[in-house]
Amino acid sequence: MRIAPLAKGRLWFEYENYKQHARFLNLSKKEKEIVEQFKKEGCYLYKNAISDDVIDKIDNAVDEWMIDNISGLVANKKPDGTYPRLIGLHEEVPAIQALFSNEVTLRLRELLFGRGKSLYTSITFLQGSQQALHRDIPVFNVSPDNFYFRIWFALEDATFENGTLTGVRGGHRVAADKYRMPHRFYSRFEEIPEQDPVLWRKYQDALKQKYEAAGLREEKIELSKGDLLIWHPLFPHGGSKIEDKKSSRRSVVLHVTEIPPFSQTVKK
Repeated sequence: MRIAPLAKGRLWFEYENYKQHARFLNLSKKEKEIVEQFKKEGCYLYKNAISDDVIDKIDNAVDEWMIDNISGLVANKKPDGTYPRLIGLHEEVPAIQALFSNEVTLRLRELLFGRGKSLYTSITFLQGSQQALHRDIPVFNVSPDNFYFRIWFALEDATFENGTLTGVRGGHRVAADKYRMPHRFYSRFEEIPEQDPVLWRKYQDALKQKYEAAGLREEKIELSKGDLLIWHPLFPHGGSKIEDKKSSRRSVVLHVTEIPPFSQTVKK
């Protein structure tokens, strides 16, 4: 049986001497700007990353899927009448998978990761999420820590009216220990239930206090159709209020992780 060893380390540009590394020195001026902005703000907005043709193919495929599954969609609408988010729809709608191999996506993943990549899962939104500001890491754990990115694709304009993204630029650098906090409420990790909304909210509230103390604030991030936003796993993000509940705001988020190095072999 082959198993992967626990990897150690950080993303290559998070080391203090990263500017002296050959990897950074060999980048173009534009690539260096992307790395610097991502390192500082925790996100990078790439304009016109996907073509209308790709978007049309995804939209048509999603429309067909909705027709086949309309009863389930209607039955699971939220209390305010908006549609739920769709987890892992790329497995049923192959057109979505084209986003993973998109030219811009490939370049950004190679630039920021520099390792093998894997599509872990996806979320497709038919409307804005209206999620409260949060950090994913308590429920999205990988090894080594923080070796994954979220890549958000706007299939149509994301505006204040239809509920756009929100985020805290620089918030990924604010510390909030996901390991120590549970000990305030549980004596052993084994006692923690699979879902604990109270602990989740306390973690997010503690994070909010810290970035506000650092002078950082939540802001709305408008995107145009075809734009891509890639962000650090510790980047606090959410969704603004939908002003028009009948409006759509189609988008897809990919969770991209590192492919583990199978360098150890254990005989069973």
